[in-house]
Amino acid sequence: MTRHGKLACRIMGLALLALAAGMVRADDGAGSDNPYLDAMQPLIDGRYEEAGEALRRLVAREPEHAGAWLDLAILQCGLGNASEAELLFDAIEARFDPPPGIREIIALQRAKGCHGPSARWEGRLKLGRGSDSNANQGASNPNFSIGQGSSVLNLVLSPEFTPHRDRFNQITLDGAVSGLGNGWQGYAQLQSRRYDTQRRYDSESALLGAERPWRLGRWDARLGASVGLTRLGGESYQRYATISGWLAPPLALPTGWQLGWLNSFSHVVYPSRSHFDASLWESRAVLSLQHGPLWVQGSAGYGLDVGSHERAGGDRHGVFASLNARALLGGGWLGELSWQYQNWAGAQAYSPGLIDVARRQHTQLTRATLWYELTKQQALYLEYRGVRNRENISLFEYQSRAWQLGWQWQFGR
Repeated sequence: MTRHGKLACRIMGLALLALAAGMVRADDGAGSDNPYLDAMQPLIDGRYEEAGEALRRLVAREPEHAGAWLDLAILQCGLGNASEAELLFDAIEARFDPPPGIREIIALQRAKGCHGPSARWEGRLKLGRGSDSNANQGASNPNFSIGQGSSVLNLVLSPEFTPHRDRFNQITLDGAVSGLGNGWQGYAQLQSRRYDTQRRYDSESALLGAERPWRLGRWDARLGASVGLTRLGGESYQRYATISGWLAPPLALPTGWQLGWLNSFSHVVYPSRSHFDASLWESRAVLSLQHGPLWVQGSAGYGLDVGSHERAGGDRHGVFASLNARALLGGGWLGELSWQYQNWAGAQAYSPGLIDVARRQHTQLTRATLWYELTKQQALYLEYRGVRNRENISLFEYQSRAWQLGWQWQFGR
């Protein structure tokens, strides 16, 4: 549990103690428009400043609300605001004459001192060895045609551009940090893949991002931003920046269900490729279920890819869908399944005079992973990843199947 999660649990626990002691009215936890719950939700999300402001408003409006005074005092102490916390503790003792149990807790808090929350971080290192049936994403069909009418020219791809099987080593290091202040969380990932022979397809990638939960009225929201880069064959291949926003409406769904709406905007730059730069907008609905050891999530949406005027095929639009599931299988085993689909349609002929059709791309990605827990920090995994990319232009159509066996180590504080 993160430090801010422990702080939230401690305050909620004290609120229950206060309720049992008669310091909080019995109806303070009921009602969707209850100001007390409005203060507790940002606290649970780690948005301390917002929770503090909500509690101050509640105390000003209902000065006899002893539970709000206690929560505010504990919150300020947990944030390291010792002076304000001490004033609130004094006011609680003078105004409400709390029972011995609450006085004991206040005395214990004073003895421990008021120290601000420290950031919590956790990381994961993965080492894997695998095999890919199509390391270079070679075309499934080596035969293709260009031109039209009487000028059609039938050609055969060079063997270099047909599928090549290869083995690889992969290392992934990712981490996350929470407690950055007012609910902010950060994350990062580094990944490197090295092929045994197809070295021009060796890749390195890096990702750095942050996100923060919000409360917009009764809506749950989350705002995030990230930047990343990819190198291919030792050269800079791709750089990108993304801004995303998540909204979850206050619907009365069955227990464990959540419905949300995700929007994102990305700008992608290809330093070593001419006229490939693009801006992408994506919007999708996401429905998830958490039921005991089972987690399932499905999504569907629409996207728009706007490129430069010189980009082959012009702008693109498409639809997306995905289905993900994760479940504890017992005996230290964990299973994961993932399916993703995307359909892109170009706005104009891909290359007038040579390829006189608008590109249509249908891509499916299937992934299955089986984990076995060795210890609480270590696990072995076996992963299958299959890609099927169907196109109306045979040059771009390909399939690949990859297997990877690896070891994972989790660490942090």
